[in-house]
Amino acid sequence: MNESYIPRWKEWDFCEWISLCTVRKTSDWISKIWIKDLKWNIKEIVLNDIINEETYNWKEIVRVYSSGHVFISENKKEVFLVTTEKKWKIQHQFTWWSPLENENKEVIFIENWIFNFNLSKVRDNARIRTLNRTWVKVLEEYNKKPLVDWVLMEKENNWQIYYKLVCLMHFVVKNYEWILWFTQNENVIDWKWYNIEDLQNTNNVSPNAYIVSKEALKLL
Repeated sequence: MNESYIPRWKEWDFCEWISLCTVRKTSDWISKIWIKDLKWNIKEIVLNDIINEETYNWKEIVRVYSSGHVFISENKKEVFLVTTEKKWKIQHQFTWWSPLENENKEVIFIENWIFNFNLSKVRDNARIRTLNRTWVKVLEEYNKKPLVDWVLMEKENNWQIYYKLVCLMHFVVKNYEWILWFTQNENVIDWKWYNIEDLQNTNNVSPNAYIVSKEALKLL
């Protein structure tokens, strides 16, 4: 089972102090989180109900982050998604993945009693994961602060079932080198440009692909 490298905090600390809630808010500014269980059933709940909890459904919560990139087509109608396969489960998603390098895991820390957020490490991880998964070296992004979404995923490891709370961070690509493709590394098996307006009706698409793509368009 993974170790946590995001601390337990109240929603206010994440969303207001270090701007880690940006895309899944209702009209009355209530932040939501999407939940996916082992059977891939998906639902939304209020982020505040889970973000500072130790358990969900009596199972331990492990807290991590994941960062990657959003590629939008020149006509602003399509988004690039890689296809991943893990334990015979398929998902079409952005290039994000949690950091494998220890130096990029510790991104939130307390200094002089003030919460700090190391954005450069999050961006470094995003660029590493994108290079590993697409052959592309990202040179510049449109947004300095990532577009953020939260997911709570039920996991099983060595017969132990737990939940992984992931802070998903997305950078929208402005400039890059090489040809956008897929590498067959880090669980990637394919890629495709997807029509953004069709994402909600496409099987096996990550539940945040549509909402993040729409937010990304606002930055172009």
